[in-house]
Amino acid sequence: MPKTYTVPPAPPSNHGRTVAAWLMTVGVVIGSIVAAVGLVLMHTMLMVVGGAVIVATILLSVVLRALGMGQKRRDREAVAQ
Repeated sequence: MPKTYTVPPAPPSNHGRTVAAWLMTVGVVIGSIVAAVGLVLMHTMLMVVGGAVIVATILLSVVLRALGMGQKRRDREAVAQ
């Protein structure tokens, strides 16, 4: 008999509208703009600063998610049921 699979339940309906998601989006955009301006002007320090802003933003977003300000995770056991 073939195995049947059920559709997993829908995730929370916030569509990523969380503090962690918005911080990461805005921070990566700002860091990319700074790095791009540094690339156009051939200014190494601006490129490094832009990269540092991106890395710091990603780390801060991960910390905020761990503190509960991001998308809620579902348990794998709850999905399997």
